[in-house]
Amino acid sequence: NDGHHFHAKRIEPPASLHMLQWPVDEVAGTGADTLVFGLGYGDVYFHDSKVGRVVGQGQKEWGSYIDWRIMRMVEEARRLGTDQLRAVVNRGRELGTRVVASLKLQDPAAPGSDRAGVLKQKNPESICIGEEGRYLWGYDFTKEAVHEHKLAMVREVFEGYDPDGIELDFMFDLRFFKTGEEGAGRQAMTEFVGQVRQLAEEVGEAKGRSFSVSARVSLHEERNHETGLDVDTWLRTGHLDWVCAQDERL
Repeated sequence: NDGHHFHAKRIEPPASLHMLQWPVDEVAGTGADTLVFGLGYGDVYFHDSKVGRVVGQGQKEWGSYIDWRIMRMVEEARRLGTDQLRAVVNRGRELGTRVVASLKLQDPAAPGSDRAGVLKQKNPESICIGEEGRYLWGYDFTKEAVHEHKLAMVREVFEGYDPDGIELDFMFDLRFFKTGEEGAGRQAMTEFVGQVRQLAEEVGEAKGRSFSVSARVSLHEERNHETGLDVDTWLRTGHLDWVCAQDERL
């Protein structure tokens, strides 16, 4: 469940706790034991994040009715003393369904747009791929500032929400480096995934529990490799517990 197409966009204001819990309720009794749940748009979030930009944050005018509805869900959930992610994680715990939070790693939204996050508010040229076309404003994962921001999001989710794990979603937009730098970027991305694993173990030890780390990647090994994702190494080194292989056409 990506958190918006099959949840937030279906909630007619005002939201209720029942509506917020629905992603877990709809799979209860089906035999599914794990729900992978999205954290919002690629760079804008639907939970009450203190690290990333929450939908509607700093926005006074709306060009999208759908985004306005989701903002209203966030407001109503806050009034109820919760938020979308917390309601889903807590409901999963009540019903015995594992909830894995899914973080989209890439987003090409332009600075100043409705779906651009906080990292692009200052000097976006220094942390983006910068090539004309779709990836002008896509994150460049050779940049330490990009790693730090994504890791801060993961830490916030582990420490503040206590899900059963994190999924790194590489398939929202399968491009992470400047053209020709994919080979050099492979090591940078492997280090990043290793840092997520270290963070999961650090926070897990403090909480007396474990967090799984998984990745959503391309179905085709060559496609992953050519885009700078060394999935085989991530598995061999224990950075990941499992992968979900996705057809890019879906």
